[in-house]
Amino acid sequence: MTLTKTTTPPALRIAPKFKPKLTLLIALCLTAISLALYVFSILWRVSFAEKHLFGYSRLIPLSWHKQIPTEPGNASTFNELTSPYNRNGKTIHVYKQLVNSFQHAYGSALAAYELSEVPADLLFRANEYTEAITSKVSGTQNWYLDTKKDLHNNAVGRRIGLQARTLGLNGLDAEKFIIAETLKAADDGRVYNHFLDNRTLQLPPLEEYGCPGLFEILSLRSTTPLVK
Repeated sequence: MTLTKTTTPPALRIAPKFKPKLTLLIALCLTAISLALYVFSILWRVSFAEKHLFGYSRLIPLSWHKQIPTEPGNASTFNELTSPYNRNGKTIHVYKQLVNSFQHAYGSALAAYELSEVPADLLFRANEYTEAITSKVSGTQNWYLDTKKDLHNNAVGRRIGLQARTLGLNGLDAEKFIIAETLKAADDGRVYNHFLDNRTLQLPPLEEYGCPGLFEILSLRSTTPLVK
């Protein structure tokens, strides 16, 4: 009887060399998917709160009805057109920048509560880079001021989220606290509700918010020199 020596096919012999790379690739893909799902969850929750508090969601539309501002603004709305909305018996004059400010503060609060301060900060800083690169209107002075306003409001939101963590709040209690404190911060002036707020001009440069190169990106997209 003749014994035949079996040999491992070449493909199987070299396969172990690719295992670390494959494992890394799978880990990176899963991380990217997890991050994308978490970002979507933030957008969804902010949109849901936005519709409940302001009558319409601009991030993810949650109804067929579109809120169109028709009423003249005044000094409190920085002369931006508004839409009236009844919130628990109180008429809210909704304007775009008011809602945008809520989005940043509330979204940052959620992320800080769930992830802690540094990941929340990095996540929303990345958002500013993404918008600066992808938006067709990012190279304007108003956009630059709006970016500073966003970064300021993100910081206010993170403090609210961290406060909820410190208090040991969970579930619905944490959600109610974060929403209430975000609205309170918008009412008392801690959240800047418009980039035309004169205080925006006094905010630190983008670099001090941890956004190196962001001003240069905005400048490259600008047709006129931006003023820091």
